[in-house]
Amino acid sequence: MAETDDSLISTHPSTSGLQIALHPLALLTISDYITRHTLRKQTGPMVGALLGTQEGRDIAIEHAYEIITLVDKDQVRIDEEWFENKLRLFKETHPTLDLLGWFTTTTSPTFAPALYMVPIHQKMLNYNESAIILCLNPAPNASAGGGGKLPLGIYESIIETEDAATAGAVENLLKLKFVPLKYTIETGEAEMIGVDFVAKGGFGNATAEASGLESTTEGKLNVGTQNDELLSNLTAKANAIRMLHSRIRLLTNYLSNPPHNKPNHQLLRALKSLTHSRLPLLTPSDAGAFRQEQLAEQSDVHLVALLGVLTRSIEEARGVGKKFAGIEATNRANLRMGGSGSAGEPAVWDNYGQPKDPMRRGRRENSGGGGGAPFGGYPSNF
Repeated sequence: MAETDDSLISTHPSTSGLQIALHPLALLTISDYITRHTLRKQTGPMVGALLGTQEGRDIAIEHAYEIITLVDKDQVRIDEEWFENKLRLFKETHPTLDLLGWFTTTTSPTFAPALYMVPIHQKMLNYNESAIILCLNPAPNASAGGGGKLPLGIYESIIETEDAATAGAVENLLKLKFVPLKYTIETGEAEMIGVDFVAKGGFGNATAEASGLESTTEGKLNVGTQNDELLSNLTAKANAIRMLHSRIRLLTNYLSNPPHNKPNHQLLRALKSLTHSRLPLLTPSDAGAFRQEQLAEQSDVHLVALLGVLTRSIEEARGVGKKFAGIEATNRANLRMGGSGSAGEPAVWDNYGQPKDPMRRGRRENSGGGGGAPFGGYPSNF
């Protein structure tokens, strides 16, 4: 009988004491590889290497990269030459990192390794005798028992002896088994910035479309990175209010249409405790006082608005007064400089000069010898 995926899982617990710390950067790399593999409609399993540091029993998975695989007679194997060159380049760039193991995808709901993974893992043991394997289920409905856990499993390999009865003989066989390991998520400061940017939907992300299909996505407005935090806070509050509204509607529906059998007094007491102690504003104890307080607050708001309008009107009137005072001062200065002339016009004496002898002017004007002013009412000395 062919072995199933669960048959590769050892029944013995882990005795190595390994402490796995998984970094988000490695998960983002694996997710990107799976996305590109799917959009390009590539076939074959997705396999990659895991890089990180190991100090004693503590393992930190920090980086990952894909590995080219070859299918030979229904058996999956890695391209060793390409893998070794890639590993050498990574070691030159990051000399502190070591090969910790490899990752792949699985369709098992328990994230158990498949049979085709055994030859690949045996090849990885040549580079690291304690290599680990990370199995990730990329299905949308994959879950790890709820609670926000990641849909993946990390395993170490051990060699177990298994009794196998053959025709005419009984011998002990050595078999490769996998033991689940517990892991934690560890994030560095630089990774937190990148993960936060990705979680908020970084601007300028590329989009891919399937061939033969038309995209009908709606455009999005770029409001700037300075408003991202405000938008995320408002979105969280809107979701919380929406959830509260749905819960309250569920409670009102239950109270409007109670079950026909015996009522659940414990549930009713819980509802009463919620509405009377935790949410007192839903049903105020004194409706008259509540209404009076509401009207007082409205009056205060209107009064503040009227005071604002009055202050603005006073400021505008003060500005008009300053302008009028300036114009009036200019007119008075012109009158002082121009005599009897109006503002902005020269006086009569500016055009014709002052009389040389006022007494003579008076005598000539009063004489009847035809010595009147030659210009009518102007002085006669011109």
